[in-house]
Amino acid sequence: METMYFVLGMLSIVSTIILATIIWGVVKINNLLKGVKTNEKEISNLNRNIWENHNDTREDFERRFKELERSIGFEFQRSDRDLDSRFKDMYDEITHTRSYIDSRIDKVTGTIGAKQVIKG
Repeated sequence: METMYFVLGMLSIVSTIILATIIWGVVKINNLLKGVKTNEKEISNLNRNIWENHNDTREDFERRFKELERSIGFEFQRSDRDLDSRFKDMYDEITHTRSYIDSRIDKVTGTIGAKQVIKG
């Protein structure tokens, strides 16, 4: 009888140890699964953050590119107007100079012609 109680006691101790080991394993597996789920969420959030950052960077680049394009267009139009204005001023100056030279030539030829008429 004592042997039977001893065997039952040993079996209960061994079964308690096995049950404790199984419970410990299940708890450990649950903790690992929670860690894996947490890591998956973090990876998902990281991917989303990277994608949002990429989109923000692309939008910022497009905005700056459009601003630069507008600025270049504005500067081109301004320089074109400035160049047209300078060409007009130069043309007006040439016209004025021709007129002045013509009047001087007319005056000189008029004076010479008048002197010849007086002499002759």
